[in-house]
Amino acid sequence: DYAHLPVRTFRLFEALGSREEWVDRCDWYMKADADSFLNIPLILERLKCFNPDELWFLGVPQVAHSSGGSMTRFASGGAGYFLSRAVLPKVAAWAPFCLLQLLQHTGGTGMEDVSFAGCLWKWGRVGVVSYVDETEVITSEASHNRTRVKEEIAPDELPPMPPCSFVVHSVEATEMDLVKRNVKMAESRAFGVGSKPQCLPDAERLRAGHATLMAPEEGVPNAAVEEHQWLIYNDREFAALMACRDAHAAS
Repeated sequence: DYAHLPVRTFRLFEALGSREEWVDRCDWYMKADADSFLNIPLILERLKCFNPDELWFLGVPQVAHSSGGSMTRFASGGAGYFLSRAVLPKVAAWAPFCLLQLLQHTGGTGMEDVSFAGCLWKWGRVGVVSYVDETEVITSEASHNRTRVKEEIAPDELPPMPPCSFVVHSVEATEMDLVKRNVKMAESRAFGVGSKPQCLPDAERLRAGHATLMAPEEGVPNAAVEEHQWLIYNDREFAALMACRDAHAAS
């Protein structure tokens, strides 16, 4: 059942990272919700910006606060998240310990994406990294309303959607075809019918994110400062995404 999704997620990545027939078979391993529309061509192209032989946990970062006051920065499960080939075996080793702790504390229930991100940070200091900016995902009610991604749009009407939409969440099964049609219509209007979308990381947004410190909690002990403040784009992901953009611009 959905309440015990954290248990299934830990067991999934433990199996993927420890069994010979699955580990190292892929560059990237993604977990996404069943009610998410994934723009696979754009996602595959963006993943090329990151080296799968390095430790990466990619997604759309969010923040959760517990009733006890602790804070976890996590990758939205609805938007989906990725593990690199290099980090997967490590996650497989950490997962049993995280699962045991979860079972002892909550009986296996909880927010799957928060539990998973907390495990990676606690055991390996592997934090979530944003591979897209806020204009490239449609994952909130406000963005659904703004883009009209789940509405019928006339062929002669200019869709109020971004030209590059990597993920749309949440989407009912009956809405999936409509969402796909609207996303592809926006791409065609921006880049031409039949043309490959040129969805490169935005340099201005990257620089702004690299200069923006997020520090949502006050009075945090010095030993815990690292866990409670971060740049939107840290040095490593900023360098990877900028190099990716520059390489495409030069080609």
